[in-house]
Amino acid sequence: MEHVRRADLHLHSFYSDGNLSPDELAERASQAGLAAMSITDHDTIDSQREAFEAGRRRGVEVVSGIEFGVEEEGMEIHILGYLFDVDDPAIVEASRALAAAREARAGRIVEKLAGAGIGLGLDEVMELAGRGTVGRLHVARLLLERGHVQDIQDAFNRLIGNGCPAHVPRKMLPMQEVISIIVKAGGVAVWAHPGKNAARKGLLDRMVRAGLGGLEAWHPNHSPDQTAGIIAQASRLGLVTTGGSDYHFPEAMKAQIGRCFTPLESFLRLKERARGHLT
Repeated sequence: MEHVRRADLHLHSFYSDGNLSPDELAERASQAGLAAMSITDHDTIDSQREAFEAGRRRGVEVVSGIEFGVEEEGMEIHILGYLFDVDDPAIVEASRALAAAREARAGRIVEKLAGAGIGLGLDEVMELAGRGTVGRLHVARLLLERGHVQDIQDAFNRLIGNGCPAHVPRKMLPMQEVISIIVKAGGVAVWAHPGKNAARKGLLDRMVRAGLGGLEAWHPNHSPDQTAGIIAQASRLGLVTTGGSDYHFPEAMKAQIGRCFTPLESFLRLKERARGHLT
């Protein structure tokens, strides 16, 4: 298929909570006619080298990516990092520390589920996570497989989401630290799927002062009005805009790979920002 002018910059592999390998993601990106992609696994860069090689084989440009969670103003915000040096010591160390914290959290969730009368083994959750960093989605998938919930969302709504019997807070780095790590590694920090929160001017302005370089405008969770508003905010503040399908696995899929995407012009601006040509 001839490549069209778009990039999917929000994909997850089995190195975090996706179900596909980097090569499988690159293959699907190629089949979807994408010119470029980024694997933005949660709190880990373990997929990156495989992704670069897979992109070369499949004829798809691959740029480095990661997705961090931070807490700000009492809510969890996700920060995407793009085009950073994957060998940067600070981003490598942050990934390792957060992976260890995720495993400890999974153990506490399993304990709380047992207290609620639902028996899952941590070894089973870790087996489902495979080589990836473990997360709540792995627990949710196991709950679904065992028939304890109707679907993935039901697991979060009744058991492991905020305020639920088996909820355990996730270790998150401060917002300013996360943005600083990404920028010092030569990358661009982008607020992931901000939705209606992009209109919170004080919050957005504070993130920009910390070094935020972009906003994710095109995302399956965004309405057309939200996308338009995010693009307007980015223009107001001189930020780049990105987008992607946020693909994890079929049960959690809201858009096919490549269906929600970054236009080529926006992708080129992201690369210019990383090179320091946009300020």
